[in-house]
Amino acid sequence: MLISLKYVLIISVLVLVDITNNLIPVQAQINPNLEVATDPPQPPDRGTPDDRKPAGTRGDCEATSQPFTPLLPITESGFTGFTITGYPTFWFYVPYKTSSVSSGKFVLEDEQGNLVYRLLFKLPETPGFVSVTLPNTEQALDPNHQYRWVFMLYCESQQSAKPDPIWYEGVVERIDSSAVETELQTASLEQRVNLYIKHQIWYDISMDLTEIRNVRNDWEKLLKAIGLEQLEPEPIVGPVEPIQN
Repeated sequence: MLISLKYVLIISVLVLVDITNNLIPVQAQINPNLEVATDPPQPPDRGTPDDRKPAGTRGDCEATSQPFTPLLPITESGFTGFTITGYPTFWFYVPYKTSSVSSGKFVLEDEQGNLVYRLLFKLPETPGFVSVTLPNTEQALDPNHQYRWVFMLYCESQQSAKPDPIWYEGVVERIDSSAVETELQTASLEQRVNLYIKHQIWYDISMDLTEIRNVRNDWEKLLKAIGLEQLEPEPIVGPVEPIQN
């Protein structure tokens, strides 16, 4: 009886050792494909600094020598910039004639995807730089928050009553900087251009854009900082024309 019990104990120990040697540490079982939560996603990388192709298809939009583009530089996160005002202005160069674009749409959303502002519009008669301003009848942008905008154009189509749009999207963030605001109030035009470029407050150049356009050196400096030197001779047309919903 004692001998049998001894054999049983030996076998039990050997089995326990075998099981222990085949155990896999818990850390090794982590799924390498498991996604880790990160900060809110940034706008997609639009590629090289020369890549100003809009999303969507060109459809029946007329071929042009100059690009349809935001008046913004391209960063690694796309078209982004700052504003110190609660009611920024968004500028775009549109080379198309109104006869080839039936309508357009501008949409502004907050970080949660909630609609902040929506505008249906027609283009002015003359191709050139056009603008959309968040009206002061809407809620002002909150400081230190990002907002996503989309600017769409619907080109006339012979094949479809509802043509596919071409569009750009980007981000605007309002910064709370009383120091920069004070500097702008007392600066000369040339100094203001330098401040716009230095602080990347691209959405605030509308306050001086017409005046800047009339001073060649300042206009060239601004366009060079944005990467749109080829648009120097193009005119500033002004606001788009709203369409009643």
